[in-house]
Amino acid sequence: IPTGGEGLMRIHSIYSKPKVKFNIEPNQLERVFMRLGLAETDEQLQSIISKFLPPVLLKLSSVQEGVRKKVMELLVHLNKRIKSRPKIQLPVETLLVQYQDPAAVSFVTNFTIIYIKMGYPRLPMDKQCELAPSLVTAMESKPQLQQDSLMQLLIPTLYHVKYPAEKAKGTSVFNLGEKPEIVQQLLDFMLDVLLMPYGFVLREPQSRPSQGQQQGVSGVGLAQPPPGMSSYAAKRVVGDNPWTAEQLEQVKNYLKKFIAIYS
Repeated sequence: IPTGGEGLMRIHSIYSKPKVKFNIEPNQLERVFMRLGLAETDEQLQSIISKFLPPVLLKLSSVQEGVRKKVMELLVHLNKRIKSRPKIQLPVETLLVQYQDPAAVSFVTNFTIIYIKMGYPRLPMDKQCELAPSLVTAMESKPQLQQDSLMQLLIPTLYHVKYPAEKAKGTSVFNLGEKPEIVQQLLDFMLDVLLMPYGFVLREPQSRPSQGQQQGVSGVGLAQPPPGMSSYAAKRVVGDNPWTAEQLEQVKNYLKKFIAIYS
């Protein structure tokens, strides 16, 4: 990027495959906006997003306020289009590489993970499984809330990942032998998942609790976390898209096996 962010454009491959470097100049943002507006089909919109979303996010590091403002306007428009078209695929693999770039400023990574969270669940399951190790790698040296978001994406995928029969080989799938801190965080998160009761809904108290709440009656959801869990633990397990009771049971059944492999 000409405006002091040249190092941010170095996108390193996760799988030793070369990535195409693509610069987007400030005066091209308006053209991207126009192309998004003219895209009528999902295929057209997805093609534009795949090509332009990563470099557009990098422009958030621009020293020019006008450029950052234009990027934010573009992202607001893009969000509306993406949310209304659930079949649109996002360039999650490229975004994961960009997210891990040590040269990326926090403002860029904070927005990049938003689109990782938005795009990863849309991927075909085989692609989610392929990128699952990258989610683990991406956790390193990131803020706790972002690590929680990555684990929320990872946990449902573990059920579908193919593991070698031998335990020693199984540990190499995520290369966790060299990441003791990540292992501990994953185990803590998984134990919280195992403690989560089926159908639990965490509601923040709006104001002074009512008489029913004071007596432990919570109606639709629970104002307090389940036994053995803190409010923070309950919130991070519930996440943005709470699991159904059936999904939670499936995850719990598999986590027992996963913990046995890696503990």
